[in-house]
Amino acid sequence: MYRPKAEQHQEKDVSEKDILAPRIPADLYVRDFAADAFAEDDVITGCRAENLIFEDLCADNVSIQQSVFDGCTFRCVSFHGIDVTDVRFVNCNLSNVDFGHAVLHRTVFLDCNLTGIDLREAVLRNVALENSIARYSFLRSSDMERTVFRSCRLEHADFQQAKISKTFFSQCDMTQVQMSGTALKGIDISTCSIDGIGLRIEDLYGAVVSPSQAVELAKLIGIVVKM
Repeated sequence: MYRPKAEQHQEKDVSEKDILAPRIPADLYVRDFAADAFAEDDVITGCRAENLIFEDLCADNVSIQQSVFDGCTFRCVSFHGIDVTDVRFVNCNLSNVDFGHAVLHRTVFLDCNLTGIDLREAVLRNVALENSIARYSFLRSSDMERTVFRSCRLEHADFQQAKISKTFFSQCDMTQVQMSGTALKGIDISTCSIDGIGLRIEDLYGAVVSPSQAVELAKLIGIVVKM
């Protein structure tokens, strides 16, 4: 199973445009998955699935590569330790899916419902979540690098004890997101709603925030800002 490693050299001025897109061939075949399509250690590659329902599935260490899932629903699905590389999920429902200890690389979730998705201790590299709902998502102790959350609803998501670097939050609703134990140095959350965000004072060192957010966050250290 491919396990992307953190880069050893020091990078400068990494932006959202530097996040790598999925490498998906143009000649995908449309696959009509059987009920037992996903078994332990299965490798799915080079396919396109459209408007399918995957239900009551439990398989560890599945690998999905160079594929597209469009309009699919994953219901009562547990793919613990899944390896997802060069994959696009478009308009899919993955709410409450168990992707614990997953490895996601060059993967896009566009217009998806990810409410309650479990990505605890997952590794994310070059991953984009765009215009998606990820309320109550569970990313505790995950390892994210070159990841972007763009126009997403992240209310009540759990990012506690996560390792975040070269990661971007743009125009997201982060109301009551829990980030205690997650260092935000160099992370820009200035365009996001962060009402009720949960974190420690030391987590904020080096974070990029807007002036109005700074006033709100000052309350964490007992400062009263007089306007």
